Amino acid sequence: MKKKVIFVFILLLCALCALCACDDRLVGRDGEQYVRLSESVKFMVTGESADLHAVFTPRSTAFEVEWESDCAGVARVDEGRVSALAAGRAQISVKIVGTAYKAVCEVIVSDIEVSEKYAGSEDAARVDSLEKALENAKDGDSILLFRGYHSCSRAVDKSVTILGEQGAFLGGMKVTDGARVNLENISFYASSPEYTAGLAVEAGCGARIKNCRFNYDVKEQDPERGAGESGEKGGESGGGKSGKEEGGSGGKTEGGAGGGQEQRGAEGTVAIELAPEFSDLSLVGCSFKGFEKALTIAPSDAEVYVRDNEFTDCGVAIEVDVRRQGNENSLLSGTIADNMFSSVERPTIFKYNGGIYMGKLHFTAE
Repeated sequence: MKKKVIFVFILLLCALCALCACDDRLVGRDGEQYVRLSESVKFMVTGESADLHAVFTPRSTAFEVEWESDCAGVARVDEGRVSALAAGRAQISVKIVGTAYKAVCEVIVSDIEVSEKYAGSEDAARVDSLEKALENAKDGDSILLFRGYHSCSRAVDKSVTILGEQGAFLGGMKVTDGARVNLENISFYASSPEYTAGLAVEAGCGARIKNCRFNYDVKEQDPERGAGESGEKGGESGGGKSGKEEGGSGGKTEGGAGGGQEQRGAEGTVAIELAPEFSDLSLVGCSFKGFEKALTIAPSDAEVYVRDNEFTDCGVAIEVDVRRQGNENSLLSGTIADNMFSSVERPTIFKYNGGIYMGKLHFTAE
């Protein structure tokens, strides 16, 4: 009887160990159980559908999974079938039910894609040049630039959003005819000859610019040789001291002046030029390097928001001019704050009827 009890105890112990082993494999304590998706980033155009495939390890194991989109208005998912509904970004995830295992794919939806690989395409949503994309676009459309250099001899005369894949370069751009353009993750590596600046915004037009890089370096004008890479954020350049514009609204500029001993930036170059009576500007998280003037703001009653940008090796980082004819000054308002300066001769210049101010800049919307 005693042997029988011991035998039953051993059987129960083995069953318990097997159950624990199965649970270990399920929840992944042995590091072998996981799920991944066939793509981590997927580009789509509005109106199309595509499949995402979940891959499990071990492959022989069957699990119940749940699919989810964090923004169903942009992209919806049904058992791995993704439908692109509107321009924007959505996180598509698949999770093994009952575990913490989850895989995510970022879906980026645009209305028009631009890439050299689409040469000869008859699809209006997939073209080989930015000029064609702007011709096909309508107000409110989103245009995606794939990796590579994109020239643009056509002015932007429609209110569109232009996004860049990592490694998308643009030589220059002009905004006209009352358009308001949104730019994100694009590298402007030099000013094109036909433009007055890397980005020129005419009267009545506006721009919202986020995470873009503006770099002028005559030794690195060829994107294939890494143009724009030296414009990335971080660190000091050329041994100059860093300066920081502190505070929120009404922030102040400290340090950063280069002492005027040498010419900073390539003579005659401007990264962003806002014409008199522009409509609005938002400039966030961008970097500038090698320009005589990085940002010039002309007289306007517009509102500006310039924050968290980095300026390196420039003569003037931010030039604000509110002077109108006679003795009047424009009613420019907004916020200029928390910008970083490295090897910049003059971080800020404020021109107004009454003088030129190059001290600490206090600027805030009332």
